[in-house]
Amino acid sequence: MLALLLLVLLVAIMWSTQTILLWATGRPLRLRISLAGLPRPLKLLSRTINGCALAAILLTFPILRGVSPVDYYGGLFPGLTRPREMLHGAAAATLYLALVYLAWTVTDNVRFQIRHSWGRLIRRLAGVPPTALLIATFEELLFRGMLLSDLLRSFTPAIAVGVGAAAFAAAHYLRPVKRYWTFPGHLALGVLLCLSFLWTRALWLPIGLHAGGVLVLMAVRPFIRYTGPAWLAGASIFPYAGLVGVLALGLLTLNMWLSFGGAA
Repeated sequence: MLALLLLVLLVAIMWSTQTILLWATGRPLRLRISLAGLPRPLKLLSRTINGCALAAILLTFPILRGVSPVDYYGGLFPGLTRPREMLHGAAAATLYLALVYLAWTVTDNVRFQIRHSWGRLIRRLAGVPPTALLIATFEELLFRGMLLSDLLRSFTPAIAVGVGAAAFAAAHYLRPVKRYWTFPGHLALGVLLCLSFLWTRALWLPIGLHAGGVLVLMAVRPFIRYTGPAWLAGASIFPYAGLVGVLALGLLTLNMWLSFGGAA
């Protein structure tokens, strides 16, 4: 349960930092974590503090368990050939999302069009690959490398995966969001990533799946406009939330089980 306590501490630090900055600038306090309304330098300060807190918690967890961070996290990236699992996951996530977008385009549930200048598009797209990899790596270190690993020591795999997936999904709603019906999609994504870690006992595959999904979503966002019903096609910020997206996540989970589940 140590990992859960550290996650709660991380949220408390993020909320406390926000509260102090809002109070210092005379703005009303808010329950959800949001930097809206703060001056740009204070937004940068908040992100820096939160990033340092995340890094500190990731480093503290193995130390409290009596293991050096290098040995602990190094053990989650085993084998000279295992990095191929990351490429497998990234390719699978990219293929599934491409097929989903193709189906939506053919049925006129989404439309692609250029909505920005070429210069702005190039600058935006150039930052997509490193951003996708960075997001996936840190989230997988936190939610699978720390949280799920710790849960598996105390609970059965089914309970550990359920709690781990629920915590991952809930984390996406700490900030103000326009939609809450997208939660089942985040939960299904959490189950996919948790099971991928359970089956391989490494972070290569979850990072690949996560990074591939973020890569495609960030890359298509400047071009896409949703025209179909939200319950079917999802939302622009998270297309996996719709019925088709949730079904695609289920099929992708089955695909990963067929490829890696036998080793669990």
